[in-house]
Amino acid sequence: MIGNDIVDLADPRAAGKSRDLRFMDRVFTAKERQAIFNHVNRDLYLWSLWAGKETAYKALCKIYSALSSAPGRYEIELFPSAGPVPERGVARTPCGSVSLRLFTGRDHLHCIGVTAGHDTDSVMWDVARIDRGNADPGYQSEIVRNMIKREASCYLKESPETMEIVRIRGPRGLGPPVLYVRKAQTTIDISMSHDGRFVACALQDIRGKSTTPQDAPAGNNVTVGVGGSRQ
Repeated sequence: MIGNDIVDLADPRAAGKSRDLRFMDRVFTAKERQAIFNHVNRDLYLWSLWAGKETAYKALCKIYSALSSAPGRYEIELFPSAGPVPERGVARTPCGSVSLRLFTGRDHLHCIGVTAGHDTDSVMWDVARIDRGNADPGYQSEIVRNMIKREASCYLKESPETMEIVRIRGPRGLGPPVLYVRKAQTTIDISMSHDGRFVACALQDIRGKSTTPQDAPAGNNVTVGVGGSRQ
């Protein structure tokens, strides 16, 4: 299964977060905190780890319906690279690992991730910037849904007008988004994300892969939602 997360690095809330020790202690493991403090660009590395945690949760919650979203349960290891931040890594969680790939722009960071048996290189993805004046959640949701339909339309050779993105309400709220074409569920797994002036999506054909929801392993406390607040 697939997940993705986008971070608006120019958002005022993103600046100086590595100095927020209460946030650091709540969200990151001791190993992750040390890696942040050792990095030349602490905030950029911090948001890389954050995006990895969010991405891993979004991917795994489609398999484990009672998955905990507590960010401290997701430890991110980013592999060395020549760029300002690593381009690949892995999220280790109580429910298995998620392979990660990161893309850093001038003022945003995008992360995609896939569960075992899938490949990040086969993921279709897109990022779009919107005007700050239009950065309300409803508008962001509309833009990212249209992005998914456009990408899926090219892959499936279907008109976007035949597509619908549905989130089914369950006992713990709305579930992950699911793509339908002509009222039938597709084999395209999708993930949506938005933050500040940016929206992002990721898609992957999971045909032939097992996608049966499961309960989380014993001892994995349920926390509905995604990750932890930036506040």
